[in-house]
Amino acid sequence: MKNRLSPPFAIVIGLASALSHAQGMNAPAPAPGAGPLPIPVVSRFENFGEKDGIPSHKVHCVLKASDGRIWIGTPNGLCVRQDNGTFRRYGTEDGLSHLTVLSIAEDPATGDLWIATLQGLTRLSGGRFTAFTQTNSGLPNNVVYGVAVAEGTVWAATAAGTGAYDLRTRAWKPYDQTNTVMNEPWCYAVAPGKGVIYLGVWAGGVVEHDPHTGTFKAYRDPDGEFHIALATDSGPIVDVTSWVAYDQGILWQGSYFGLARYNTGSATWRTWVQDKTPLLSNFVNTVFAHGRLGWVSTDRGVSVTDGDNWVNYLVDKEGRGVVRIYRPGKPPETRMMTTALPDGFIMAVWADDHEAWFATSNGLSHGVFTVSSDSSALTSNP
Repeated sequence: MKNRLSPPFAIVIGLASALSHAQGMNAPAPAPGAGPLPIPVVSRFENFGEKDGIPSHKVHCVLKASDGRIWIGTPNGLCVRQDNGTFRRYGTEDGLSHLTVLSIAEDPATGDLWIATLQGLTRLSGGRFTAFTQTNSGLPNNVVYGVAVAEGTVWAATAAGTGAYDLRTRAWKPYDQTNTVMNEPWCYAVAPGKGVIYLGVWAGGVVEHDPHTGTFKAYRDPDGEFHIALATDSGPIVDVTSWVAYDQGILWQGSYFGLARYNTGSATWRTWVQDKTPLLSNFVNTVFAHGRLGWVSTDRGVSVTDGDNWVNYLVDKEGRGVVRIYRPGKPPETRMMTTALPDGFIMAVWADDHEAWFATSNGLSHGVFTVSSDSSALTSNP
């Protein structure tokens, strides 16, 4: 196919070396009378690493479960944060199908956790681990990049298509290029939407599936060029999709060439690329959707945006935390923080209205929100 790429596996699981950190922070002073942002702002970061029981410096994913516990996936097992702030590890000796954990999802009906690994999918229910693999269950492929649970079905994005596991019948149904509109088998992410499921397909854009009617619809890059966006705001940024996320009518597509957002209500697209927009980097690892906001994890920091306003968190060359704020019609505002993310290479985010958790290539970070951007923990850049 035209412009076909082979999936760089090391990049997908965050093993690629981080690119250079953000450039110098010379920016205009804060605009007077800018007013509060319609986005929560982190006032300080609390960082956790190997000294706290995390068994690897790298954290691939993070989830805050409905019971308030924080779960993380690492290259050396699954971990849960305990009441004393330390982390308890679970490995293959406990029943985990593989040590490398790439994604975690919670079943909203039961509280069970579903854990995507490099050697199958694992369910944690009532303290017991159960492994699902190609050979013992019919999972399409043992390399599972992403997982989600919706309406009694577990959806697993794998290297050979997406599998749908019916929790009632306990049977898998595979979806790939043979029975859908996909033209590639590699699926990197899955996101439940309103009555539909969105699949992030490598070199295949975004595929929308209605499980009730059995129909499929593909959203493809209109210009067909993976290395440049010739037609802005007209469709997915490229066909190479690294992640998809959905909430409240907003679908986000992450890629290694920029970011796209689809408003399902108005059926309109918006796209962002590095340097020409506030997007920190074209290299988007994941996106976390909360409400109308998208938390964008990149190799140069993390952004949160509603599509118009942006708040970017970076780490400068001296390891200091930097916040860069963009408001429509205002000059960019740069502020220094008294704390910083442990690293600028962000793998994933979990966030709500009160806090955010960041999986990075150098540990886990907890972002504490402040009411507005005018916090004592933030100072204007001199």
